[in-house]
Amino acid sequence: MKKLIFLIFLAIRTGIFAQVFAPVGAIWHYTQSNPFQLDGWTYKTIESVSDTIIEGIQCKKMIEIERYYDDTLFAKNQYMYLENDSIFFLEDEAFHLLYDFGAEAGDTLILDYFLTFDGSPLKMIIDSTGMINVNGLAKKIQYITCGDGVMVEFGHQVIEGIGSTYFMFPVYDGEVNGPLRCYQDSIVGLYLSPYHPNYGWNHQDCAEIITGFHENEITNDIIIYPNPSSGKIAIKNIDLPVEFSIIDIYGRVIKKGLLTMSREILTDELSSGIYFIELLTESVSGVKHKIKCIPIIVTN
Repeated sequence: MKKLIFLIFLAIRTGIFAQVFAPVGAIWHYTQSNPFQLDGWTYKTIESVSDTIIEGIQCKKMIEIERYYDDTLFAKNQYMYLENDSIFFLEDEAFHLLYDFGAEAGDTLILDYFLTFDGSPLKMIIDSTGMINVNGLAKKIQYITCGDGVMVEFGHQVIEGIGSTYFMFPVYDGEVNGPLRCYQDSIVGLYLSPYHPNYGWNHQDCAEIITGFHENEITNDIIIYPNPSSGKIAIKNIDLPVEFSIIDIYGRVIKKGLLTMSREILTDELSSGIYFIELLTESVSGVKHKIKCIPIIVTN
């Protein structure tokens, strides 16, 4: 049993889930200065909405939307896919390299779709790499130099599975894009970017970008214990009622329910392995919010 626990922890630490990009439901929120709007701000999202096949390649269909609060200014479909550690996107009826999460310090990526001021392809130079903690998940981060200083820029950091901390794609002079405010999916949960230029103001719920809601009941201090567990788990620091779903590593919902009086969940019917707990709570405005998607280890 100790060996099983060790191997499971090792799998988490070495990034067994790291090579996942844009699971359906993943959403990137960008806050950007826009001089054409009354208060100078617009909000852009990129959301993964479905799986699709293009030219025999399994892709993610993503919708890029620019908003001025509730008003949609424009929408565009994007198509992307992951191959090994590399991300490719569709443009002009061909797929082009955008990221390589496996690249190491000293490597240079050729982003052939994007041209610099002198007409040459944009190069992404990996200056150094490291590891960061993203809601308990170890993620690789690349510190890059990318741009010609005149017409096109890309960066500033690239996070494994998330992408640039500025905008998903390189930004040309005069474009209104970025920076990344927050990212959310069913595995990572809600990740508020610490690389946003206005760090304190940035730490708000992603939903506030579009809706203007100010929900104070959401907390990032939720604790699930014991973990690893055998038989049952308990949830601390959350207001009831709350819906829960237990999801396996393939994205299948194994168990779900509603906690109204007790904060304990029985896990005795689950096989030993790694699962994720997704918690949903209803705000005072009646909107349901995903609080956490927390990895747990079951050792039944």
